[in-house]
Amino acid sequence: MLAVCVGFAGLFVRMSWMTVVEGEASRELAESRLIRRTWLPTTRGRVLDRTGRVLAYDQASYDVAVEYSVLSGEWASARARRYARRAHKDRWDLYSDTERDAIVANYRLIYQKHVDASMRTIAAYTKIELDELLAKRDEIVEKIERQHRSIVEARVRNEVEARERKGYAVTDEDLARFVKNSSSKIREQTIPHAIVEGVSDSVGFDLMRTMVREVPAMSYVAGGNEALDEMIPLFPGMSVTDNTRRVYPFESETVILDRSTFPLPLRDDSTVRVDVDDLGSLVLGSVRDRVFREDADRRRDAIESDESLRERAVMADGVDRGRYTDQDRVGHTGIEYAMEHELRGLRGVRTEHLQTRGVTEVSPSPGRDVRLTLDMSLQARVRAILDPAVGLTRVQPWHDNEYMAVGTELDAAAVVLEVATGEVLAMVSTPVAPRDGDWGRLGLTSEDAVERFRDERFPYVNRAIAKPYQPGSVAKALVLTGSAKLGKYAQGERIEATGSLYPDRPNILRSWIFKRTNGAVTHFQQLGRHPDGADALMVSSNVFFFTLGQRLGPDGIKDVYSMFGIGVPIDLGIGTSWAGSTGVFDGEGGTLPISPEDAIQMGIGQGPVTWTPLHAADAFATLARGGFDIAPSLIRTGEMPVVRNLGLPAWSVRAALDGLHEVVNNPVHGTGEHITYGTVRDSVFNAEGIDVWGKTGTATSSPLVIDPDGDGPMEKEVVREGDHSWYVTLVGAGGTPEYAIAVVVDYGGSGARVSGAINNQIVHALVREGYLAGANVVDAGGSQ
Repeated sequence: MLAVCVGFAGLFVRMSWMTVVEGEASRELAESRLIRRTWLPTTRGRVLDRTGRVLAYDQASYDVAVEYSVLSGEWASARARRYARRAHKDRWDLYSDTERDAIVANYRLIYQKHVDASMRTIAAYTKIELDELLAKRDEIVEKIERQHRSIVEARVRNEVEARERKGYAVTDEDLARFVKNSSSKIREQTIPHAIVEGVSDSVGFDLMRTMVREVPAMSYVAGGNEALDEMIPLFPGMSVTDNTRRVYPFESETVILDRSTFPLPLRDDSTVRVDVDDLGSLVLGSVRDRVFREDADRRRDAIESDESLRERAVMADGVDRGRYTDQDRVGHTGIEYAMEHELRGLRGVRTEHLQTRGVTEVSPSPGRDVRLTLDMSLQARVRAILDPAVGLTRVQPWHDNEYMAVGTELDAAAVVLEVATGEVLAMVSTPVAPRDGDWGRLGLTSEDAVERFRDERFPYVNRAIAKPYQPGSVAKALVLTGSAKLGKYAQGERIEATGSLYPDRPNILRSWIFKRTNGAVTHFQQLGRHPDGADALMVSSNVFFFTLGQRLGPDGIKDVYSMFGIGVPIDLGIGTSWAGSTGVFDGEGGTLPISPEDAIQMGIGQGPVTWTPLHAADAFATLARGGFDIAPSLIRTGEMPVVRNLGLPAWSVRAALDGLHEVVNNPVHGTGEHITYGTVRDSVFNAEGIDVWGKTGTATSSPLVIDPDGDGPMEKEVVREGDHSWYVTLVGAGGTPEYAIAVVVDYGGSGARVSGAINNQIVHALVREGYLAGANVVDAGGSQ
């Protein structure tokens, strides 16, 4: 009894192990042998703009390929030989070679007729003439056999030459051996080859559904339809390859601009045609055909954390229909990356139960569409305005640029924001790298030229959201209202405009007018009064805002910038962005404490403070709403925006808006009202019927230095230097700000002369696209 119990104990332990520990794996293995799954491809969701224009979509296309062994007849011969041995196993060894060959030839005819029938079916599915399909097959076979013969001959020739170099004569036996050893298959003889290219998704799906079927091998020789004792694929060696490509219909656009509203030296009654390429590529991003482990990990995390996605994607057995396989397309940058799990479609699956021959099918689910807040027509116009060929982003004589040569191309960024919603209507950064990698379109014909362009112009950086800039004087409106909230500036208070913050040190911390006139003129003399908040914005008084920075101190000035979102990431969902910063970087990812001297400089938007054009547009939109902040958005989710009340005193917001209005509209004192060309003054903004509030700014910037040869002997080279140019506006019709526009031009210098002229053209673009009801709109054509 004891021996029996011990024996059964071992069996019990083993049975428990197989049931509990190995049960799941064993069950999966057993099920896999009883079912056959065919995955049906899906399509990626579309990306749409705010008007419904399709910005990105999948153009479905499939290739029908067949294994070379099937095309060449080798498959039929091999199957016939194998079946003949099995069917005649009792007498096979007794047959002569001639008898065996006859039997194999008989069966080969059966298999080859099955292949021929499958080719007729493929021709019917794809609506291609059978003769054309067979001609394609013969062409492939002839080409590859020719390649094989050429390679075999080269191999044999090498063997013969090697033997002769050793002093041996080559015999017939040697030659036969060389031929045999050299006749191994080449790669092309082991892979499928496309016999029909570019079939539609419906045809591709139908073939995928049927190609996994197996049917009895029928005898076409012995007078009828006698079935051989073997199941073979309905389409031997066939596969359907997904060659779907991602299409961006607005990749290239033609825009017609009216020159009658340009700056005076560029103005005439003609129009200019601008061909815009790679439109929106920094926003839309791209996809790639290579999947990395990080992609799979990100997908798994999304499935685990998003219940809605999990319910849509995961089948009852736990398999994710959207899981990645080799050569899947996956979002790489921009919206394509950020919205990957929404855009990614879910494969269909056809399950054939081999035991019962029952079939179930789950249809593919296309990816979900993503709608952006962008208006691509407006985006195209803004991009055209920033094209150096137009002349506004090229150094001009009237720019008075002290550092950059006339004719130099200037890099820029612009953001257009809807005040009421915080939605981004346009977001442009130039220059842009070519999506297709053809740098020749930019006039760059060598690797050295491309590398220098990358080092100097940063075409992969979205300047609108990812490059840090000092705000310059644009920040003065924020400092005014923030100081009022923190009790550092009283309603109606006037601050003495002495020309410099420290009267006994007139060569530092000066107002621009005091500096320009060598101490002859102060803002008090200019205005006939010491400035209040609105006056200080109108004339851009440095001393006024130095004083507020001094009153606020390090903590207060940081609080002011923080309340306007500086230092808090603005997540638009398109990848890397700059959150803004306050404080000197410590070199380890943090910042050093702000000093009292820093706080004074930050009062005029200089010193250790950075933001982006998106921050600038957002801050001005917040002022237009009376101090209510709505986070900027680029993707329409259907959710109501979150509104945050900054608690700014209403009188301070009115003062700021009054000052910003005077900057643009006061013909005597407004620092952004006009541009002077010699003795001629011309208004910066000239869209009739449109109200504009705005602020110019020049932001200090370090020179851009590159090392042409890395660690080589060549000296480092200063390729760009000077101040960055800002002009940020609010625009509307009927006295209410409706849109915020932020423009920055790298190393552009003057705010009004450079960025102001661009901002004005963006106002005209808003009128042209129907966002502003301006008067006397000139119809100069549109995007084509």
